[in-house]
Amino acid sequence: MAQQKLTDRTFGLAFAAIFSIFATVGWLAFGVIVGWLLIGSGLFLAIALIAPGALLPFNRLWSILAGRIHRVVNFTLLASFFYLLILPFGLIMRLFGRDPLKRTPVPKTATYWHPVTRHTDETTLPDMF
Repeated sequence: MAQQKLTDRTFGLAFAAIFSIFATVGWLAFGVIVGWLLIGSGLFLAIALIAPGALLPFNRLWSILAGRIHRVVNFTLLASFFYLLILPFGLIMRLFGRDPLKRTPVPKTATYWHPVTRHTDETTLPDMF
């Protein structure tokens, strides 16, 4: 599903909010009033409310930049999640001989089917939907 693009007005209001949040954090955390953030926030707010069509080139440029950032960050996060969490967990399970899917072949068994021990009726599934 394609992601819905921001309208120009929403884009301007979002950037005004982001700039004002950064200015507030700078003031509360460091005691520094960052003037260019306040000016940028005011400009984006004024343009978004008065003439949102003027933000169209910035909105398109931001969409292109965000798409490229998304490709890098998505790959980096997924790779780090896999190599820092999934892989060590699997190696530890393999080291201790755990096989939850029971994939090891047993030559003396007649079948690999396991009997189902759970039952399903109206008491176990009270409200499926």
